[in-house]
Amino acid sequence: MCVGFWSLEHPEYALILCSNRDEFLSRPTAPAHWHSFGPIKAVDSEEGPVLSGRDLLAGGTWAGVSRTGRVALLTNVTEPFRKYESSRGDLTSSFLLPKDPKATLQAEIDEFLLENRGRSYAGFNLLLLSPAPAPPGSDSGTLSLDGAFATNSGGGGPITARMLTKGERQCGGISNGVDHHGANEWPKVKHGIQTLHEVLNSLPQDATEAEIVERLFALLTWKSEHAPIDRSELRNTILVDPLLIQTKESSDEPCPNYYGTRLSTVILIRRDGTALFIERDVWTLDDKGCVARGDPGRDRIFRFQIEPDRITS
Repeated sequence: MCVGFWSLEHPEYALILCSNRDEFLSRPTAPAHWHSFGPIKAVDSEEGPVLSGRDLLAGGTWAGVSRTGRVALLTNVTEPFRKYESSRGDLTSSFLLPKDPKATLQAEIDEFLLENRGRSYAGFNLLLLSPAPAPPGSDSGTLSLDGAFATNSGGGGPITARMLTKGERQCGGISNGVDHHGANEWPKVKHGIQTLHEVLNSLPQDATEAEIVERLFALLTWKSEHAPIDRSELRNTILVDPLLIQTKESSDEPCPNYYGTRLSTVILIRRDGTALFIERDVWTLDDKGCVARGDPGRDRIFRFQIEPDRITS
């Protein structure tokens, strides 16, 4: 269970995005770093094209950004656990790695659907963002992002994709429901989109980057009045406090397997391509395997310049 919210239409920012990663606290994970999705045991180069955390079991990522301004955010679809032949993390890695600079996002989506025809994945929702070609005669130095949404609507289902709607470009949200089947009616999604609207509308013109960042992190801390007691209730809360969940996937674990919000991420990309990526631990396991709060004073902060590989139409 993960959740993310974004806006692509702020006058000063091509992207404002915040997300939570909810996962079993014991699942091996590498913190955000620059890499190229090489072998897990290999030493990643700081010159790698992708910035993201990595799932150390499957090798992919749930959210990341490339040096060229490509962004991917992956969530699962709530469903009974079952193993599938393909890893959902491959969907994000294949998009974030360098591509043909002349291809539009729509063309990439068409190719994406063709490449994955017949492949079987566990249920997923996938947000894909990429720098848009600058219209003729416009300022090619002003960054804008195109956006698309892909899903298989549940394990083993056929993959479909569509461009984001105007409303989703203004303020969008993604979690673990099924597109066009009440996904945006989940309490966590409705609350997050509404709060992001309020944040953006209430920001003063001279709002600092730090102020925007902390408001986004605050959005990600919202919890329902009644704490969830099983996975079916996780749709009611953005931040998931550690919950003991037993599944077929975790039944062989010798220790209690706690599930919760492991980390929060904020990504800001200005219209001039200046980018900020911050990853913050929320719930972790300490050296003794006990549940512990993350330390906000140990945020992983990355600043870099987006260098779009296509800026003209």
